[in-house]
Formats: sequence, structure tokens, C-alpha cells
Amino acid sequence: MEDDQPETIEPSNQQKVRLAALWSSWQVGANLVWSCTGVLADTLGATGVEQSLVTGTRTLGNASLQGVWGSLSDRYGRRPFLFIGLLAVGMTAALMPLATTAFELILLLLVPTVVGSAAIPAWNGLLGDITRLEKRGRFIGIITAIGTVASAVALFLVGYYTVSLGLSGASQYYIPLYTSAVITVIALFCVLCVSETMQRTKRSLFNFRASVRGTPRFLPFLLINAIFFCAMGAAWPLFPKITNLYANVFQVLLLTALFSLCSGVTQILGGVLIDRHGRKGILFISRFFIFLAPLSHAFTAITNNVWLLVPSQVFGGGLTGLFIVSSTAWLLDSSPVKDRASVTALFNLVTGVTSFVGAMIAGLVLDWLVLYWDKKVVLIMMMLTIVVIRIITSTGYIAVSETLPKRTNIPWFVKALSVKTDHAKP
Repeated sequence: MEDDQPETIEPSNQQKVRLAALWSSWQVGANLVWSCTGVLADTLGATGVEQSLVTGTRTLGNASLQGVWGSLSDRYGRRPFLFIGLLAVGMTAALMPLATTAFELILLLLVPTVVGSAAIPAWNGLLGDITRLEKRGRFIGIITAIGTVASAVALFLVGYYTVSLGLSGASQYYIPLYTSAVITVIALFCVLCVSETMQRTKRSLFNFRASVRGTPRFLPFLLINAIFFCAMGAAWPLFPKITNLYANVFQVLLLTALFSLCSGVTQILGGVLIDRHGRKGILFISRFFIFLAPLSHAFTAITNNVWLLVPSQVFGGGLTGLFIVSSTAWLLDSSPVKDRASVTALFNLVTGVTSFVGAMIAGLVLDWLVLYWDKKVVLIMMMLTIVVIRIITSTGYIAVSETLPKRTNIPWFVKALSVKTDHAKP
């Protein structure tokens, strides 16, 4: 679907700087929180199910009310919901050090993560408001890359300072968490400085049927992602279990920083590629090769070498960066102008629910298998199984429709993935 170009607001250079500062401070604060969450839960003695709930609380909490938040954002504007969501991220960071058990951590994550989801559809809607289809990938790639690189630098510095204090146990994660709360205040100030891009409109609340009715290719895309994210979520509660066996707080933040850095680099490259060659090929590549992340974790457990987690962060970060720009552009291309945030919210809701289901299944299986086998052996077996499942489910992206109307000089590997795609308006 082509954008309604007259309704696109071209941002000034000053606005671009504000957006970059907003995204950067947001990413620094959020990544400090979520890099500590899983390993903190494991340090507090989380079982497999509890570890899945910690992961699931974040993903399901972020997704559960996104339909409401997205619809409200399309109705009342982007800034209010960016502010509400980022305030919740800061609250999450400030409250987490209060937890003394994994169950308390789960409870502390519930409300902040649900409310924090308000910022996600509002941000995507804002990006759609200020970009045109033919240059959307480049702009998204540059803005998000700045944030991820800033996040990588901040994670390294905070991790280095924290480990120099010689802390251990749960207390070693308190400094990154409190730092996140402070950085989020900067993000909130940036929201107040960003201009509103959405004019208030009278529309029904949470009307997904109306939002999707004019975009028939969105539903197959949603189903493909729902299945794949279930396979993705299965690995998420297992990653911290392996990481916490070998890494201290500095190594945890360093690995997250490497993930962010690789994601930032590929978001710049991915933005150029998807505007030049289309969204579909990059989408497929970003999902197919993501099996390398659980494979790297499996080899880490087999060899007892923490540095084998580095390839996981390089591949995982790089491929995630490609997915972010290609999927964001695909959703914005396929959404009516007035419903951009609502369509994004529906996408995040469905993938959040299915990834939560995958995480819960993995946690239950882990707790059951460790009754009969060694925990380390079970983690290796499950990681290798997830490798196979990710490869199989990623093949669904071959059926995704292309949304970029005109493409030239298509590489053979992208062309092979893009045959018989729909270039017409949905």
C-alpha cells in the first residue's frame, strides 16, 4: 500500500536530532533493564517455569494492551503515550532491586511492562507519520542505529564500572538498574521536546477489524510471524540459564552491548537494502539464520567457554537489526495512515502472546527434564532442538508478499525469494 503522501510530515533537522536523542536514551535505559532481568531472576533462584514467567511477563505485558495503546495513539497523538510508556520503563528499573525472590521480581514486572507497551505503537506510528515509503528504510535504519550504538557504549561503561566495585550476587545488578532509571528521565525530557505528528481524529477505539480490512496481505504475515515467534520464545528463558553459568555482570552487559552494536550496524545496512531491493528477501534472511543464536549457546554449554556466546550476540544482534528495519517498514507500508499504530499493536500483541506460549512450554519442559537428567545436558538438548524448530518455522517467510512497488538491480538471492509476490495495492 502506498502512503498518503500529503499527510506525511517532513521532519526538520532539529526534530531529527530530538528523535535520535529520544530513541538513544530509550534504548540505553531499556537495554540496561532487560539485559539484567533474566540473569537476576536466575540469581534469585528461578525455576524453569519462573524463568519463563519473567521472560513472558515482559513479552506478554508489552503485548497485552498494545491494541488499546495503539488505537489511543492513533486517536489522541503520539507524545502522550510515548511519555506514559517511558515512565513505566523507568519505574521498572527503579523497582527491580526491591525483589528478593524470582516470584517478587515477576510481580514487580507486571504493571510497569503492561503500561510500558504504550510507547511502542506510538513510536512506530510516529516513524510512519514522518517518512515516505521510498526513503522509510533508510530513515528508520539511521535513527535506530544511533540508538543501538549509544546503547552499546553505555552498557560497556556501566558494566566496566560495576564489576570494578567487586559486587556479587543480586547486588551486582543494582547499579545498571538504577542507571537505567536515571537515563529514562532523559528520554522523558526528549519526549516533551518532540513535536506532535498525529492530528486528533474521531474513530472507534480498538477497532482492529477496520484497521486490517483494507490490508489482506497483513493476515498471512501475522500468522507466519506468530508461528515463528513461538519458536523464538522457546529459547528466551533458556538463554539466561546458560549465560549465568559462566558470565559475571560485566560480561553480561558486554554481550548485550555487542548485540546492540551489531544490531545498529545492520539496521543502517538493512535500511539501504530494503529501500533498494525490497523488504521480503531481508525479512527471510533475518529469520532463517537466527538459529545461529541458540546453536552458539549450545556450544557454550558443551565447551564451558563463555566467549562462545560472542557469536550468538554477533549473529543475533545483526539479524535482529535486519528484522527490525524490514518488518517495521513492511508494517508501515501495509497500514492505512490513520491506523498505523493499531496495526503495529495487533502485530505485537499476537507475536507477544505466541512467544509467551513458547517460553512457557520451554520452561515446563525444562523443569520436567531436569528431574531425570543433568541440567546442563538438558539445556544443550533443548537448545539443539530449538535450532531445528527455528529453521523449519523460518521457511514461512518465503510466502510473505513484497510491499515495495518498484525495485531494480535485484540480487539473485533476493530475486529467488521474491518471485510471484504481490506488488499491487492490497
